[in-house]
Amino acid sequence: MIGIDPMPAGGTTAGPATGTRLTERHVLALGLAVAGVLVLAAGAAAGATLLAGGSPWTAIHLALAGAATVAIGTFMPHFAVTLAGTRPRAAVERLVAIGLLATGATTVVIGMTVVGGWLAGIGSLAMLAGLGVVAVQTLAPPRDPLARRHHVVTLTYGAALVQLAAGISIGGLSAAGLPWAVASWAELRAAHVWLALFGAVSLTIFGTLVYLAPTVLGARIRPSTVLIVGAVGMLAGPPITAVAFVVSLLPLALAGMALTLLGAFGQIGYLLDVVRRRGPFTSEHDWRRASWGHLFAGPAWFAAALVVAVVGMIGGDPLRGWSIGLLAVPMIAGWMLQELIGSWTHLAPSVTPGTAASHARQRRVLAVASRTRLVALNAGVALAWLGGALGVAPAIGAGALLIGASALVAVALLIRALVVNQSLTVARY
Repeated sequence: MIGIDPMPAGGTTAGPATGTRLTERHVLALGLAVAGVLVLAAGAAAGATLLAGGSPWTAIHLALAGAATVAIGTFMPHFAVTLAGTRPRAAVERLVAIGLLATGATTVVIGMTVVGGWLAGIGSLAMLAGLGVVAVQTLAPPRDPLARRHHVVTLTYGAALVQLAAGISIGGLSAAGLPWAVASWAELRAAHVWLALFGAVSLTIFGTLVYLAPTVLGARIRPSTVLIVGAVGMLAGPPITAVAFVVSLLPLALAGMALTLLGAFGQIGYLLDVVRRRGPFTSEHDWRRASWGHLFAGPAWFAAALVVAVVGMIGGDPLRGWSIGLLAVPMIAGWMLQELIGSWTHLAPSVTPGTAASHARQRRVLAVASRTRLVALNAGVALAWLGGALGVAPAIGAGALLIGASALVAVALLIRALVVNQSLTVARY
C-alpha cells in the first residue's frame, strides 16, 4: 500500500526512520520542499507576467520543468519501489537525481531569460542526466526476483520517462540554437508540449492515481476495463499527436488527441469506481477531503482541456505554430498543480520522517480550510480560463488571484507541516 516504508528484498518490514542517518523518508521530505518552492517561484513569475505583461514562458517552465519534474523525480521511484516491495536506492543517489532536475530546470529558466540559450542547453543536459538516474531508480528495483509485479506502473512510468526525455531534448536543442531545431520550431513546439505535458506529466499522474487514489479512499486496487482503456489512450495518444504535428498531418493529430481524450475518460471512469468502493472512514475528514478533492478534480480539468483541443483542431486551429495558449490554465493550474497539492497533502504525513504524534499534527495542518481551498482553486481555474477565452480582464484577474492565493496557502501549509515534524535534521549520513 502506498505511503508505508518499502519492503526490503528479503521480505522483512523496513524499520522506521531514526533521524540519525539520511533515509528515504528524508529524501521525500526534501523533494516535497523543493517542489513547493518551485511552485511559489512559478506563481511569482505568473503574477509578474499578469501585472507587467509579456510571455508566460517563465511561469510555465518553473511549474513544469521545475515543480512537476522534481515531483516526478522524487516520488516515481518511491511508488515503484513501494509497490514492488523492494529496497529503494541509496538516499544520496536519490538526492543526486533530485538535485540534477531542480538545478537543471532552474538553469534552463535563467538561461532563457537572463544569460542565453547556451546555458539553457546545459540545463537541459543536467535534466536529462537526472532523468537517467530516476529511470534506474524506478525501473531497476521492480526487476528484483522477489519483487511484486505491477505492470501498469512499470509501463506508464517507463513511457513517461521516455516522453519527458524526448520533450526536454527538443526544447534543449532549440534553446541551444541548433539551426535545424530553430528553423523547425513551429512544428517542434507542439511536439515539445504534447510529449512533456500532455504526455509525460499526465501519464505519470495517471499511473500514480491508479494506486494512490484507492489508497487515499481506502479501497482495493482493482483492474478494470476502464483502466485498460485509460492506459491505452494515455500511452498512445500524446506520442501520436506529437508525431502528427512534426509531419503536419491533421487526421493523425486528431486521432492522437482523440486517443488521449479516451484515456482521460477511462481515468475518470476508474476514479468513479474507486469512489464507489471507498472505505468507511470515521475521522480526519477534512484532511482526507483536502487530498482526494484535489486528486479527483484534476482529471476533470484534464479532460475538459482535451475536449477544447480536439474541438479547436476540428474548427481550424493550425498545425504549424500550434501553441498551448489558454489551455495552459486548466492543464497547469487545474491538472498538474491540483494533483501535486492533493498528492503532497496525503503523502507528507505518510512518508516523511516522524512519529505517529507528529504525523497527526501534520494532518491537522494540511487540513486547514480544506473546503475553502478546494473551491477557491477550482473557481479560479474556471474564471481565468473563461475570462481569457472571452477577453474579460476582471475575470482573468479574479481567477489568477484565487489560483495564486490557493497555491500560496497550500505551499505554506506544506512547509509548516514539514517544520512541525521537526525530523528533517540529519545528524549522520
